[in-house]
Parts: sequence; structure tokens; C-alpha cells
Amino acid sequence: MQLQIVTTNRQVLDCEVEEVYAPGILGQIGILPEHTTFLTVLDPGELRYRQNGRDHFLAVSGGVADVVRDVVTILADSAEPADEINVDRARNAEKNATSALAAALADTPEHEAARQALARARARLVAAGRVR
Repeated sequence: MQLQIVTTNRQVLDCEVEEVYAPGILGQIGILPEHTTFLTVLDPGELRYRQNGRDHFLAVSGGVADVVRDVVTILADSAEPADEINVDRARNAEKNATSALAAALADTPEHEAARQALARARARLVAAGRVR
């Protein structure tokens, strides 16, 4: 099946793959060839795909996954292959988001923004850790 990952800035990936695992809003979703058609929202997290028997990892910061006729299209807010992630920058973002989350009042836009920033930073760190 074909996997296409696109952000507002670039096409990150367009290749044949054997399977895809993505962070859906209700939990991890697995997609194999001839999967039924569906559309779902993605949470920030790690996306894994298998190509030629080898797993590859990316950090995505939300978006949507669309599966139609053996084509998986990920429209992501951002997507970074694990080997392109700057770990120091991700650690710094995690630290800043943790501080912002602790300082924000619950159930406020600031709290939600800090929670999302923390999820994105952690997704980047998890994906980066897979290749290091």
C-alpha cells in the first residue's frame, strides 16, 4: 500500500509500505493492505511504518489519517522523521511545556496549549529514541 505524509510545508513521505501504525484520538491504529476505508483525527505521537521488513519512525503533532483503496494519506500539522529530530531542542521544548503546564490553571486555553506542547515534545523524543 502507498503511504503519503504531507504537512503544510512539505511532502514528508510518499512510498510503498507493508503496514502503518498511527496515534489516533481513541488510541493507536494499525493499517494493513486492503484496510477498509476510513478517516480519523490523529493525536500528537509516534507514527511507525514498515518498509521492506524494517520499521521507520516519525513524530507527528496531530492531523488526520485517510485510508482509501490501499492509499494511506496523513495530513499532519507537522511530521518529522526520527533521524531528523533535534533531541536537545525537543528536550528543551519538553522542559518549557512542563513548566507552562504547571503554571497554567486547569480547564483554560493556556493549560490545553501547554498540554499539547508537552505531547508534541514527548512524541519527538520517543521517535528520536528509536534510532539512537
